[in-house]
Amino acid sequence: MPCSMSYTPSMSRNFAIVVMCLALTAAAGAATVAPLSFDELVNESTTVVYGRVSEVRGQWSDDRRRIDSFVTVEVFGRYKGSPGETLTCAVPGGTVGRYMNLVPGAPTFTPGDRAVLFLTSRGPRLPITTGFTQGIYRVTVDARTGTAVVVPPAIETTNRRIVRGDVMRKPVPLASFEAAVRAVKQVAH
Repeated sequence: MPCSMSYTPSMSRNFAIVVMCLALTAAAGAATVAPLSFDELVNESTTVVYGRVSEVRGQWSDDRRRIDSFVTVEVFGRYKGSPGETLTCAVPGGTVGRYMNLVPGAPTFTPGDRAVLFLTSRGPRLPITTGFTQGIYRVTVDARTGTAVVVPPAIETTNRRIVRGDVMRKPVPLASFEAAVRAVKQVAH
C-alpha cells in the first residue's frame, strides 16, 4: 500500500529546529574528569584549605559565551599551600541576573557553605577545584557531639563497590581528615 505524506510549513519549521539543535550539540564541548584517588587529589592540588564561603559572584566570560562563578572563601585551616586569610577560586557555571549557566560535574556554592577545598593553580589565573566536585569535601557539624565532620563526596573515586553502611562513606572528624591530608603530603615529599 503506497504511503503519501503532505508537506506542511510546520514540518519544515520542526525540521529546521531539529537540525539547529543537532548543530549546537555537536559544537558544544564536553568535559570528562578522570576519577582521582585521595592521594592523587592531595598531590595534584597546589592548595588545600578548610573554610567558609563568604561570597559567590557570577560573571560573564570576556566573549559572553559562558558564566563563571568567583567564590571567595574565608580560610580557617591551611593544609597545603600558603593562602592568606581569604582566597578566591573560579568555578564554571553560575548566575548573572536572570541568566543561569549550569555545568554538569562542577560544584556549586552558596554563602555560608563550609568545606575543605582542593585547588589547582596554573599561571596567573585564579585557582580552580581539582577534579571538579572531587575536590570539594563538605563540612557539617555532628548534631550529637558538636564536632565538625567532613562528609565524603557523593562520587566515590576508588574502584571499590559502594556498599550500604561502608565505614569509608561515613563522615570523618575534621581533625582526622586534616591528619590524612598532611600524611599524604608528607609521603609525597
